[in-house]
Amino acid sequence: MYQPSVPFFKEKKYKQTNKEQTRDNELILAAFELGTPENAGAIIRLAGNIGVKEVWLVYDKDFTLRTAKIERVAQSSLSHVSYKVMTTQALLQACKGFDLVALETATESQNIFTCALPQKCVLLAGNERFGLPDTLLTHCTSSVFIPLPGQTASMNVSHAITIAGFEWMRQHKAELMDM
Repeated sequence: MYQPSVPFFKEKKYKQTNKEQTRDNELILAAFELGTPENAGAIIRLAGNIGVKEVWLVYDKDFTLRTAKIERVAQSSLSHVSYKVMTTQALLQACKGFDLVALETATESQNIFTCALPQKCVLLAGNERFGLPDTLLTHCTSSVFIPLPGQTASMNVSHAITIAGFEWMRQHKAELMDM
């Protein structure tokens, strides 16, 4: 029988310790120059779904997305997820101590389902149309892609980062996924 998701998950008991999340095992979601506020909001909402505390929106050009649309899609996640707008230089500074992993179809990209994602990870997705520039890719520790065996060879950026976020969770926080 159908049950709305909020009460359904409140009834579930998580097999997790009472320890606070440490920076030894942490994921931060980041996106470069998104053109659609709904995608930014969906990424913030995803962060709230999987327990990520920070989302970084990277803009070297003027940030022009309508925050009302971002917040409408993000909904209640805004109460427990911090999102920041920053430049590429600020991103690179903020990544100190983390591996910056590009979610991109770059020449060196590895299949996300067959490679080990780092424990301290900033997962960076690119612009909906242009992806990540090579100048930023050179700063990434690695890059991963999501295999697409179907006829459509592209994926919405918020959907791609959702898959990648859950793969990181599967690899590093599997106990949270066992409900």
